[in-house]
Amino acid sequence: MHRQPLDLIRLFLSLFQDLPPMARTLYIPGAVVLLGYPVLSVVLGPHHEGEAFVTAFLAALAVRVAMGFEGMVRRLLTRFSAPGASALAFGFAIAPLVVLMLADDPIWCQRLQSAFYVVIGCVFLLDVLKGRCATAASFWPDEDMRGYLPNLTRMMVVYNFSFLVLNETLIQTVSASNWLLYWAMLPVLGQMVLRAMVLTVINLDDDGQPV
Repeated sequence: MHRQPLDLIRLFLSLFQDLPPMARTLYIPGAVVLLGYPVLSVVLGPHHEGEAFVTAFLAALAVRVAMGFEGMVRRLLTRFSAPGASALAFGFAIAPLVVLMLADDPIWCQRLQSAFYVVIGCVFLLDVLKGRCATAASFWPDEDMRGYLPNLTRMMVVYNFSFLVLNETLIQTVSASNWLLYWAMLPVLGQMVLRAMVLTVINLDDDGQPV
């Protein structure tokens, strides 16, 4: 039985009450940037706030990339050979860091997060348009999740483009330092929303069929 929109919203909000504790590693990049930015602002002086921002962001991003590198390689291996997956993962990991070092401007750090959502969102959108679930299967490879993959693919389109809109809105409405605070909490916030959305998809209907 398909649920009504208001039922889905109530279900989604209620699922935040039962989420398991977040992994402590999710807090590490945020801690790096929240500690690094004030320290660098003092060390570099008041006229180098942009440099302090970018340096702290780069350090935290490098930590986040390193923590997620193994998972990224594992997902790429589901679609590419071992050498190809390793090369792509290395490129995906290094390219953003190089771009930010060359640009040395806070706005590039902010836009990088938007670019991430655009790329991932488009990958899932392409799967939706082609009627496949390969990318979702790489994120949820368990056998008992197979029946939910079509809806999970659609959900990831909504997830990524919703966070894209949120990021762009914050860029336009808050200061760079306040945006950095948001980015520090983003791994935890994103994981909470993602878990709730996955549970919502699982409870969409009794048969687990795409809506």
